[in-house]
Amino acid sequence: MILRSLLASTGLLLGAVSPLAQADTLRLGIGEWATGQASTYVLKAVLEDAGHEVEIRSVSLAAIWQGLSVGELDAFTGAWLPVTQASYYEGLADQIDDLGPNLNDARVGLAVPSYAEATSMADLAEAGDAFGERIHGIDPGAGIMALTERAMEAYGLDDWRLIAGSDAAMSKTLETAMGREEPIVVTAWAPHPVFSGQSLRYLEDPEGLYSQDERIHTVTRQGLAEDKPAITAILDRFAWSADDVQGLMEANQANGDYEANARAWVEAHPELVAEWLGEND
Repeated sequence: MILRSLLASTGLLLGAVSPLAQADTLRLGIGEWATGQASTYVLKAVLEDAGHEVEIRSVSLAAIWQGLSVGELDAFTGAWLPVTQASYYEGLADQIDDLGPNLNDARVGLAVPSYAEATSMADLAEAGDAFGERIHGIDPGAGIMALTERAMEAYGLDDWRLIAGSDAAMSKTLETAMGREEPIVVTAWAPHPVFSGQSLRYLEDPEGLYSQDERIHTVTRQGLAEDKPAITAILDRFAWSADDVQGLMEANQANGDYEANARAWVEAHPELVAEWLGEND
């Protein structure tokens, strides 16, 4: 009953979509952060060009994982593993299918501008006045927010506040602070456009709470491979690098036109798209 209420509140119940639409349409959950926006809209463009219908559903991260586990969503390209979204994955691993990484060499942590004196998370307890005892984060359900709550406890930041918001709001707050050369701590991950053209660095993490070797996985509901083998094959082949996605994320941050930017990216990368489509097999 609790799960059904959660799905209903986020618009995931099947009653909102006709059975025919469910059969014909791939339902992609989207993580409303830079890498998730990039990968989801690029795959939408690629799949539509291949003749498939795609519906993007923007809901909380918890609802995405639950939706996959009960078949209300078909796929998600933003599963940060093995650490950041471990709490979701470990509870539902036997109810979803993991297609493996679509991007390697990712990283999460807390970051500060290069001019900030702090070099380690262990420095923050003594530097509260400089940073206003605030860490600027993203949406409260994100894995990095849960990790940061644990980090605040581990590093004695009892009087600090973790400010929840969107990826865009965090990025704007960071940009404003750096323009004034004010100290600021943010939840950070790479690849992300905040690391492009800005002198930002991660704080050391002596407790090892954050992962320096994350991978972004594509996960699906169970049975998708049998129901939609052609689509699942494309999802399985989908993989790119931080260099591939960086320019797209920057364009998205600049104008917010995810569909048009994804379309331009697809047209500019025909060889990589051909690999995803299996045209080079």
